[in-house]
Amino acid sequence: MKYCFIYCMALFVSVLSVTAQKNTQVPKHLKKFAALYKNNPRAASLAWFEEARLGMFIHWGVWGKYHAAWAMYNKNIPLEEYEQTAREVDASGFDANAIVKLAKESGMQYITFVAKHHDGFCLWNSKFSAFDSWDYPMKRDFLAELVTACNAGNMPLFIYYSLGIDWTHPYFIDNSMYKMARPNYAVKPAHFKYQQPADFENYRQFCKNQLKELCTNYGSIAGFWFDPLGGVLANSQLFKIQDLYNEIHQYQPHALIHFKTGITGTEDVLVGERELRSISSFYKGKDARSLQIARLADSAWQQNIGKKAEVAVTSQRSWEWNPDYGCASPDDLWKMLQGAAAQNANLLLNFGPKPDGSIPNDVATNFRLLGKRILSNGYPALNKTTWLEMRKKGVGIDNTELDKTAR
Repeated sequence: MKYCFIYCMALFVSVLSVTAQKNTQVPKHLKKFAALYKNNPRAASLAWFEEARLGMFIHWGVWGKYHAAWAMYNKNIPLEEYEQTAREVDASGFDANAIVKLAKESGMQYITFVAKHHDGFCLWNSKFSAFDSWDYPMKRDFLAELVTACNAGNMPLFIYYSLGIDWTHPYFIDNSMYKMARPNYAVKPAHFKYQQPADFENYRQFCKNQLKELCTNYGSIAGFWFDPLGGVLANSQLFKIQDLYNEIHQYQPHALIHFKTGITGTEDVLVGERELRSISSFYKGKDARSLQIARLADSAWQQNIGKKAEVAVTSQRSWEWNPDYGCASPDDLWKMLQGAAAQNANLLLNFGPKPDGSIPNDVATNFRLLGKRILSNGYPALNKTTWLEMRKKGVGIDNTELDKTAR
């Protein structure tokens, strides 16, 4: 028994040593800040992010034929029909190397990839879900492909993960707790298993398992981009968000947490869609949940308002590709970049690939023209004087988005 104990302790110390070595290894994109990384990995990441200025946002999924990521919710599409849609997806145009090449030529210094949107479909090979791109006929791990291309191109990668909505997970909350939690089916589907708050722990543990999976199977991740806020704020006692943040930093100590304007106030970056201001103005109701959302949103906003920021905008009037809309002109893209700089923020510039995953020609052309302008003139200067006053006023930088999605 004694020798068994000694062996177990030695094994435990060995594991800790390996973990420590793993956690002290400086990610490639943070080599410039290696000295800072030794004492504070996230401080090193923020120093890098301060200089990153422009990122590429990619919204693509099995909703392609609807040209709307919100199709399942807006059209109340039954799960069986949506699953068939996923089986029919032709992803032959998705080329991770072409995406990274376009990002570099467009002056973008990081990529944020939508790995799981609100429909719950995962664009990676997840052992915790069969509703993913590996278990469907496309039989591809798109995240792994992008990770490989990003590593080859020294392009840091953020992972977008819909934490606050999942329309297909059996144990996600119901519409009585957040109006956008589920499609408004006339009859509750049999696969919706949520009945009481204790059931939600099944979903939370599912998220925790997937976040660990993403942190441990794909090398160094620059950070996570979570979405949306409302349902999480309305049910904050169920989500236990800080526990999920801690799970990430156990494996990726440098990873930056982006969760819009904030949940806990411990997020690393303040994020807005088209503008930087609290989402409380979108919840004017006097019911208990609306009041809680507004109160907690304002609290997180006040804690995060002075942090480094990022403004997410779309180049195509909607977050997804739509044949009826074109890409904004290079001049308009430049104005968006200027608008973000005026608020001392990075710009996260979105495009939606076509349903087959290919890059639209007008996006490729106009993004590259933006890149040429940046190469010639540099990035617009960051406003280091009046930026906080602008944030307090809620100044927007883009009014071209047609459909305003959930905060």
